[in-house]
Amino acid sequence: MTADSLREPVTLTLSDGSAVCLRPIRPDDAERLQVFHTRLSPNSIYLRWLAAHPVLSAEEARQLSDLDYVTRMAFVATTGAGETEQIVGVARYGLIRPDEAESAVIVEDAYQSRGLGWALLGRLMRYSRAMGVTTWVAEINAGNARMLRFIERGGL
Repeated sequence: MTADSLREPVTLTLSDGSAVCLRPIRPDDAERLQVFHTRLSPNSIYLRWLAAHPVLSAEEARQLSDLDYVTRMAFVATTGAGETEQIVGVARYGLIRPDEAESAVIVEDAYQSRGLGWALLGRLMRYSRAMGVTTWVAEINAGNARMLRFIERGGL
């Protein structure tokens, strides 16, 4: 698949039968990112940010949603449409070198254990490969057993 084709939104059916849309993040997602952050448990926030991060500021949300799709890319999983659209998961990368990227994945607590993290990460990996990335790195809390199992089972 090409990077262009991977930027097309797709509907995904999760393991419980619910549907989400996977699409690239857009600048107009900044406010949705802030709302998404408010629905995360303190533990999920800590495991993603490796620190307490109770509020995602407007400036942080802008920086996380206004990407060039080359050196920085993110895919979001959403439910609803238009005014009711909500972000329920995000997978992103940022280039460290032309062929190496740092990655992060976070899924809203209510959507965890349904295959959404895998779907987001898979799309991000295919996209990054199409963009020339061959190596991924991530900082993971040693106590994040779910993410460590996720990485091990995925052969990462």
